[in-house]
Amino acid sequence: ASASIASGHPAERALAKQLLRLPEVCVVRLEAELDPNTLCDYLFETSQKFNQFYEQCPVIGAASPEERRSRADLCGLTADTLKLGLGLLGIGTLDRL
Repeated sequence: ASASIASGHPAERALAKQLLRLPEVCVVRLEAELDPNTLCDYLFETSQKFNQFYEQCPVIGAASPEERRSRADLCGLTADTLKLGLGLLGIGTLDRL
């Protein structure tokens, strides 16, 4: 699945950049160093950036349908990233709160 992300707000850009680091963290650093703390740190930073994004960038109350869709896609990508990372650590996740 592909998502079109508009990164107009600094919190959107910060989260998008963080998500783009996943291959580097998993393939380059985690594989080379065999240190799960690298992945733990990445997931913690990702959750912090998501919280900042969520506080500063309304999804439902976005200015346009395109912005709402973009922000919803960013939320979905973040959820998928966290689920993947936690799964690699052997930690299950909930489908819904």
